[in-house]
Amino acid sequence: MSFYIPPIEDREIAWASELMGLGPNGFAAIDGDDSRLKAIQNLQTCDFEACPGSGKTTLLVAKLAILASRWSYRQSGICVLSHTNAARDEIDHRVGATASGSSLVRYPHFIGTIHGFVNEFLATPWLRSKGNPVRLIDTDIALKRRYGKLARNWRYVMDQRSLDRYALQYDKSDYSGGKKGKLARDTDFCRAMEAVAREGSEEGYFCFDEMFVWANELLDKYPEVAANLRRRFPLVFIDEAQDNSQLQSTMLHRIFLEGDAPSTRQRFGDSNQAIYAYNGADGAMTDPFPSGAPQNLPRSYRFSQGIANVAKGLGIVPQPLNGSGPTRGRVSRDALPPVLFLFDDKSVLDVLSRYGEHLISTFTPQELSAGVFTAVAGVHDLDDKGALPIPRAMGHYAPTYDPVSARRESTPGTFGQYLCKSSRDALETHNAQSIVNGVASALLRLAELAGATPTSFGGRRSAHRSVREALEGSPAAETYRSLLDKSITLQGQFNKDEWQSVLPLIKEIGGHIARVIELPQAATDFLTGPDGLQNQPTEASSSQTILNFYSHPPEEPKVNIRLGSIHSVKGETHTATLVLDSFFHKHHLSELKPWILGERAGGAKKQQKGKPDMEGPRLLSRLKLHYVAMTRPSHLLCLAMRRDVFIDDELKQLQAQGWQLVNCGA
Repeated sequence: MSFYIPPIEDREIAWASELMGLGPNGFAAIDGDDSRLKAIQNLQTCDFEACPGSGKTTLLVAKLAILASRWSYRQSGICVLSHTNAARDEIDHRVGATASGSSLVRYPHFIGTIHGFVNEFLATPWLRSKGNPVRLIDTDIALKRRYGKLARNWRYVMDQRSLDRYALQYDKSDYSGGKKGKLARDTDFCRAMEAVAREGSEEGYFCFDEMFVWANELLDKYPEVAANLRRRFPLVFIDEAQDNSQLQSTMLHRIFLEGDAPSTRQRFGDSNQAIYAYNGADGAMTDPFPSGAPQNLPRSYRFSQGIANVAKGLGIVPQPLNGSGPTRGRVSRDALPPVLFLFDDKSVLDVLSRYGEHLISTFTPQELSAGVFTAVAGVHDLDDKGALPIPRAMGHYAPTYDPVSARRESTPGTFGQYLCKSSRDALETHNAQSIVNGVASALLRLAELAGATPTSFGGRRSAHRSVREALEGSPAAETYRSLLDKSITLQGQFNKDEWQSVLPLIKEIGGHIARVIELPQAATDFLTGPDGLQNQPTEASSSQTILNFYSHPPEEPKVNIRLGSIHSVKGETHTATLVLDSFFHKHHLSELKPWILGERAGGAKKQQKGKPDMEGPRLLSRLKLHYVAMTRPSHLLCLAMRRDVFIDDELKQLQAQGWQLVNCGA
C-alpha cells in the first residue's frame, strides 16, 4: 500500500484555525512572518525550531485535526510522541476535544510518550513472549527491591565505593553495564549486583530505561519489526524533541528512519530549552535536534518584546525572538516592566512577601484570581550539605517547601503526595478534574504495589476511566464515588481525622483492583496522608505548607503564588514569574549577571584572538535553565538576587534599561 498525503488547502487551514479559537486567520502571516503558515502546510520530514510561546502545540493539534478529517487508512495511523506525560496529556486532551481529532486517540493511531510507545509495541510483548512477566515499570520501586535482595555485606561495599542504587540498573540484555563506575565485571561484587538485577527483572520489576534494552534485543533478532512499525505509522510527530536523550533518539531513528521506506517525521522543539531532569544528563548525539536546516518559528504570542529582550540573550543558540504578546487568555492588560528584588542574608525570607505585595499593588483583584503567579528556583531541594551559602535552594525562601510534591514528572511516593499535587493543580485551574485524576492515579499505584499488573487497567486510558472499568458492577464502585465526592469537597486537603475516615475506602478500592484481601507492606507504606495535614492546619499556613503555594497576605490571602523548580514549570505560561537565585557550585543568577546586564549574549566566550569558543558545560546549562525560567511569564518577569552581587553603577544601568528595583531589606 502506497502512502500519500494530499497538500493541505487554505480552506482547511481556516477551518482548523477557527477550531483552535484563533479565528479564520490565526495562521496567516504577521508583519511578513509566514512561518506558522508554512509550518502547518509542510508535510515533509522536517525539524521546527519553535521559540517559547510560539504556539507549537496549537499548531500541531490544528495540523492533526486536518489530517484526521481526511484520514482514509484503516491499518496505518499517525504516531504522536511526546517527551513527558504532561505534554502527552495536553495533546491528547486537545486533539480528543475536536470532532475529527477524536479518532486519533483510537486504533490505528498512537498518542503517547516515547517510553509508552517502546513499552507497548516492543519491550513488553517481547518480554512476555519469553515468559518474563511485566508487573511494574518504575525505577524507584525496581531499585528498592533489588537493593533489598542484595546481601548486607555488598550494601556496605556499595557505600564504601559511593555507589547509589542506580548502580543496580543495567543497559545490556545480560544484565550488565549501567552506572557501576570502574568496577570490573569479573568480581564477586559485580556478579552479586547483576544477580539481583536479573532476579528482580525476572519477577517483572523494571527500571524505565531498561525497557529500551529489551526493545533493542527484539529489533536485533527481528529487524522486520521496525519495517512493520514504519508501515503502521507512516507519519510521525515528535514534540519537545530537544529533550530526547541519546537512548531515545537512537531508538526512534532506528524504528522510523533506518532502512527502506522511512516514515515521514516532523520534530518540534527549541534547542535553547534543552534542560534535563538531573545534572550531568546529556542530549542526543545520534540524530540530534535539530538536524539539517530547521524551519524557525520565531514569534512568541506569550510575552511582549520587553520580556523577549531580557531573555533572548540567554539563548545559547542565537535565534530571533519576536514578542507579539502578552497573551490575554487570563489577564487582559499590557505587559509590565521587569522587577529585580534585592536581598541579603537577613532579608531572604522577605522576598516572597515583597513579591506578593508587588503583585497585589500591580494587578486587580479579578486579575489576581484569574492569573497564574509563580516563584521558581533552579535548585529546589535543600539538601543536607549545610545551610550556606545563602540562598542555596527554594527552602531558604520558603522553609516549609516540599520538593517531592513539586516535581511534575516524578512519581509521588505516597497517596498523600498524589493528593497534594492534584490539590495544587485544582487551586490554580479551578477545575475538580485534577482531583479526580489525582485520586484515581493514586489508587492505581496502590493496586500496582499490591500486586496488580499495570496493563490490566492501564494502557492509554485515563486513570479515572481505568478505575471505573476495574470496579464496574462491584460494591467498590459506589465506594469510589464516595471517595471522589469527599476528595472534591475538601479539594484534596484532608486533616488527620478526615484522612482516617477515608482510609478504609481507599483500602477497599485498592484491594478490589488488585484482587487481594490484605494489602502487602509495600502498599501499606504507600498509604501515608498529606504530610502537613496530619493535624488540622492553621488558616495562615495551610496553603503554603501543603500545596507549595505562598499565600499573601497569610491572614487574608489575595494572591496565591505557586512554588516550584524551573524543571517543574517547563512548557507552562504564567502571568508573572519570579526567578529566585539558587546555588550549584556557584549562584546561578550571579554567574549570569553579564547576560542580565546585557553585556553578554549567547553561549560563546568573549572573543580571544578571534577564536570562536563556547563556555563550559556548567555555564551553558545555567543559561538554558534560566532561559526556560525567564520565558514563562506573559506579563511580568521578576528576578531575586543578592544585593552584594551588584555595584551601584550596575543597578543604575539596569534602571536605565527599564528594570524596577525592590530592596527587600528596606
